Amino acid sequence: MQARLSMPASKLKAHYDVIVVGSGYGAGVAASRLARCGKKVAVLERGREFLPGDFPEGMAAAAAETQMTGAHGRVGSSTALFDIRSGKDINVLMACGLGGTSLINANVCLLPDSRVFDDTAWPADVRRDRLLAEGFVRARHMLRPEVSPNMASYEKVKALRIAASAFERPLTPIPVHVTYEDGPNAAGVEQAACTECGDCCGGCNIGAKTTVACTYIADAKAFGAEVFTGVRVLSLSKDEQHGWRVWAMPTDADTPRGHKFFVTADIVVLGAGTLGSTEILLRSQSEGTLALSDWLGSRFTSNGDAIALAYNNDVPVNGIGVGNPPKAQVPPVGQAVNALIDLRHTKDVRDGLAMCECALPSAFASALPALLAPGAAVFGEQEERSLGDKLDEMERTTDSLIKGAYQGAVHNTQTFLAIGHDAGNGLMRLDDNDRLELVWMNGPQQRVFQRIEEMLKTASHATGGTYMRNPVSEQVLGGNLMTVHPLGGCTMGESRANGVVNHKGQLFDASRGAAPDAVHEGLYVCDGAVIPCPLGIHPLLTITALAERAMILLARDRGWHMREDAAPVQAVSAAPAQQPEKARERNLAWFARWRRRTPAPVEGE
Repeated sequence: MQARLSMPASKLKAHYDVIVVGSGYGAGVAASRLARCGKKVAVLERGREFLPGDFPEGMAAAAAETQMTGAHGRVGSSTALFDIRSGKDINVLMACGLGGTSLINANVCLLPDSRVFDDTAWPADVRRDRLLAEGFVRARHMLRPEVSPNMASYEKVKALRIAASAFERPLTPIPVHVTYEDGPNAAGVEQAACTECGDCCGGCNIGAKTTVACTYIADAKAFGAEVFTGVRVLSLSKDEQHGWRVWAMPTDADTPRGHKFFVTADIVVLGAGTLGSTEILLRSQSEGTLALSDWLGSRFTSNGDAIALAYNNDVPVNGIGVGNPPKAQVPPVGQAVNALIDLRHTKDVRDGLAMCECALPSAFASALPALLAPGAAVFGEQEERSLGDKLDEMERTTDSLIKGAYQGAVHNTQTFLAIGHDAGNGLMRLDDNDRLELVWMNGPQQRVFQRIEEMLKTASHATGGTYMRNPVSEQVLGGNLMTVHPLGGCTMGESRANGVVNHKGQLFDASRGAAPDAVHEGLYVCDGAVIPCPLGIHPLLTITALAERAMILLARDRGWHMREDAAPVQAVSAAPAQQPEKARERNLAWFARWRRRTPAPVEGE
């Protein structure tokens, strides 16, 4: 079991070699790798630290762990786990806590279509060097994604296989960063084996989920980094003596007045996520403390995300998590996500689509029957059915309403996560109240979402389900799409004329007289904000690989030696780490196969 990693802000020192803002995939990589360079590193996270057993197990606890922020302010605790941001035409769901969104995501470790990196939006250095390959290898070595050995037996996967037959495609197994055996992970932290409870997206109370907190952040701690929670970073400014000032306040403070303080560092790495890093830089720019590219806040993308349901299928789905101890006697649910219908082998990479199933967390189970039954009646779409089928549906719906989510219509409901390539034309800016505002005009009307809806309807009807959009996407409830994969805002470019950071993640300096490719020395962005276009697949592995690449270059530029030895075991067990060289060889071979992959032939060619 993982020991607690964090300290309160009261123990912050005045100066560090490196301050890392955030603790998700990009920030975790930066903290780990720079600590391994022997630097004095501080990690500043706005949320709390969650250990196995701390995550909400019921609807009341889940509601208490939810915060919503929009044009009218925030509702809920500023340190609540589920962090929803409401914007124009788009809502974003992310996590607030040590480990970032890895705490509540589906752990999906998939590569983009290799043609994504042919897009000229990527700087030439990213497209031509081999360091991105090394980044993917390092990411896999730390997160150790694997396909569940029991994947084929899960009912939600069997239902998805029927849906895949409607597209004449096989299912693609998905590797997820979950451990299936007790033992130490790559950071030396003991993890318990997965119990297949399906609660990944509500927070893993078993300790089987290989989050950033128990890998990269734990590794950073093992090599001397100091980790602080409850610290909200506001802005950055230059310090003539110490490099950078990081202005912050306690996360739960109502106002900066009387609470604002700063810590200095030679190097600052922003890894606060697409929204967090962009907001900090926008505020720094508006305060006049930092001259940055005019592209800051632009090229926001939802990564083509869409969430939908197939309600009351003719086959069991068993797609509601049961928790531990289990809330219902049902077959193993599996991990949150296990399989993919891959429709990315298109002539134009931007026409590619992908869709997977997803288990909803048990914390929300009690609310689902009352939410989904009227939702399906009002918003649902299904093919014409016989009177007998309609009576069966009514009976199954009644079963769920009376007996709960683990029987009847809800037990037979499939949740879909779909991904494509949107236009990447969203905008982030600060409103008059100094809050981050998301603007994504006509986002839901983009052609990609119409194509995704057609795909989701086909999948729903294949198993006899009633197709339902995510209820919040209905016009009467706001009409916003929901993304769990926001990208962009601080995108890569060759110079400040077409980007905010360079291929190393260094921020371009827009000061008067500065060269177009001049950078602010010692200031980096290292998260999903730097990705310049939609990836068309779940982005965590790419974000992690780009961060690994950036840290290799940072260490190389400064002549620092990055230790490659195994992390010390950080638990009672003294079991050795798994043969790192053999794992590395496997990962190199795996990446080479992906790089050689060519698109499948398109019908008619």
